[in-house]
Amino acid sequence: MKRSPNIAWFVWLVAATAVAAEPVNFSREVLPILSENCLSCHGQDEGHRKANLRLDTREGATKEHDGVRSVVPGKPEESELLARIVSTDPEERMPPEKSHKPPLRADQIALLKRWVAEGAPWGRHWAFEKPVKAPLPAGAHPIDALVRARLQKEGLTPSPQATWPTLLRRVSFDLTGLPPTAEEAAAFVADDSPGAWEAVVQRLLDSPHFGERMAMWWLDAARYADTDGFQSDAERKNWPWRDWVVSAFNANLRFDQFTIDQFAGDLLPNATPEQQIATCFHRNHMTNGEGGRDPEESRVDYVIDRVNTIGTTWLGLTLGCTQCHSHKFDPITQADYYGLSAFFNSVDEDGKAGSAAKPYLAYQSPLSGRAVEEAQRLVEARKPGEAEARRAAQPAFAKWLEEQIAATRQGHTSWDPLKPERLESIEGTQLVSGADRVVTATGSNPKQDDYRFIATIQLPRVAGWKLEVLPGADGKLGRGSKGEFLLTDVKVQVRRLGSSQIRDLTHAGAVATFSADKKANNNYGDVRDTLDDDPRNGWSTKGAPEAGPQTAVYELAEPLVPGPDEELVFELRQRSTLGDANLARFRI
Repeated sequence: MKRSPNIAWFVWLVAATAVAAEPVNFSREVLPILSENCLSCHGQDEGHRKANLRLDTREGATKEHDGVRSVVPGKPEESELLARIVSTDPEERMPPEKSHKPPLRADQIALLKRWVAEGAPWGRHWAFEKPVKAPLPAGAHPIDALVRARLQKEGLTPSPQATWPTLLRRVSFDLTGLPPTAEEAAAFVADDSPGAWEAVVQRLLDSPHFGERMAMWWLDAARYADTDGFQSDAERKNWPWRDWVVSAFNANLRFDQFTIDQFAGDLLPNATPEQQIATCFHRNHMTNGEGGRDPEESRVDYVIDRVNTIGTTWLGLTLGCTQCHSHKFDPITQADYYGLSAFFNSVDEDGKAGSAAKPYLAYQSPLSGRAVEEAQRLVEARKPGEAEARRAAQPAFAKWLEEQIAATRQGHTSWDPLKPERLESIEGTQLVSGADRVVTATGSNPKQDDYRFIATIQLPRVAGWKLEVLPGADGKLGRGSKGEFLLTDVKVQVRRLGSSQIRDLTHAGAVATFSADKKANNNYGDVRDTLDDDPRNGWSTKGAPEAGPQTAVYELAEPLVPGPDEELVFELRQRSTLGDANLARFRI
């Protein structure tokens, strides 16, 4: 197979040459040593600075203190810094033992000596140094030259060129995150044209999956998530921003514009919806919709998160340290931190989460239609198979259904009125059971109360239970002045006789003969609300077209098989804040 050799990362064009010792790079080699071992005590933070000595600036390091200078450019033997780091005297050695930092390694000491001998050239933190292109041999590809030089420095030689199928697999994963298909691999191996490799690379770069692969790293840096991160970790709709990032990479958007759009795309003149969406970068933080939280505290948390994320993604700095004090290692002060936070602290928001948060943009993604069409095509393609499966299963299902109906008719099909073994109330209502097993509430009528109905069950299996609410002597369903009832919650528990062992039964749902209009009844009405442990809602039949009994049926999530030594505890909670709406008569 013959292919053009102009793909630089697979063809070595640079002959081996001796690598001369390069001058020490302050930002990359010296500053990390000083930051790790010296600057916590001799940096810009005045509150922690020792001996009034600064080693984070050239002026401070070369300044004379009591007749000596920490760094004397070109004269290692006169530099107090070097004398202290090699001293064996515990009172003199740096870093001191109480700092819990180990002595510098021999290679670090040698590097510092060489740096001072070279004149102690200074520099800034690497994040503030402008990248400068290294000189390259004429005619060499820059990747070849740089990799070759580093291999030489490490005493290594290049590996042989991999096979074409291996190279295809590598570049496919690199550019799209996906392996080549069998068809793609076969076509590539069979292609002897000079530009076959370039064509493959171009095809992968043109693939929409290229943008997805590139976006993956940015989404991590921008702390993107499809959920809010608190409590139940509810879903949120930040995905249009994710799609914008993918599209930006696929369109090869310039990095400066990529930055501007995400920083403040909404402030650009005639900003497009996409430029406004880009600023969702600032809204990818966790959002707290917890009830009872202080929204202002959440709002401040969001501001802090945005500042810290700006620092890590665009500046390559840990700005979070300067929230509490000036940075001990990086050239960032506490004033810098709050100067930057002021931009985000002026955003008009209230600390809320979800669709109630502001600013909140109503946006229709241009990709939504395509996704719906794809899903609909899939549905249509599978409908014939579904219909055929139904037709094939129908005879067997009909037979099975007949057998189930017959078996049910042979068994127990009626509702069993339960005979209470014990009746209790929390607030003092007197509960009395009659011969028809109807329970009547008598005596005092507190504002709220919980009725407890305790019974053993002789049935082999229980799938649900029914509550009948019956009129009292005055024809009203409730004992209060308005004659209505408000059942806020129900509980059913299984308790072992003579034991404290108890377990709750879970309900799958509930239906009722009538439920009041919640909007017209202070949020009370729906029988399903009796399953949510919230006294601010519940079941009411106020406004029913006909007077008389009302019924609610509760379905258990899993059928119960009662044990011979078990009893059921039904708890009817009437805890409405409105009150004065307890049940008059009922049967279970």
